[in-house]
Amino acid sequence: MTESANKDCVKRHFEELWNHGEVEKIDEFFSPEFSNFGVGYSDVRGIIQHIIRTWRGAFPDLYFQIDLLVEDADMVMCEVTLSGTHLGDFAQIAPLHGPTLAPNGRKFTVKHIHRFRLKEAKIIEHFAVRDDLGMFQQLGHLNAVGE
Repeated sequence: MTESANKDCVKRHFEELWNHGEVEKIDEFFSPEFSNFGVGYSDVRGIIQHIIRTWRGAFPDLYFQIDLLVEDADMVMCEVTLSGTHLGDFAQIAPLHGPTLAPNGRKFTVKHIHRFRLKEAKIIEHFAVRDDLGMFQQLGHLNAVGE
């Protein structure tokens, strides 16, 4: 059985854009109709490029490992393990808000759930449930609850 074009798009977007930083390939994966967490953009390529470069600049070894990938019609959902080492300034961009965090060399590993809606094998919508609290705790930017 061959993998669907939608699942292939999602897998390749994690590998090529996020894990390798090949931002010149954004148009292969994202539709101009793209919305992220319910927000649409007039410059999809520019915002995706900015988000990826911000994260990869702060965490040059950023890595999304796909643990589970399921598809239903035009939706693809996946469970991923995200890891990285804080080696560059991390300017918190939407949906995160706060100061730019200086690098400290600490590592993190967290789980995410991502939902993508695709049209003609391109991502038009993304939502996620992310463990940002766990990430910030592991990086030493927040104290654990109760400490």
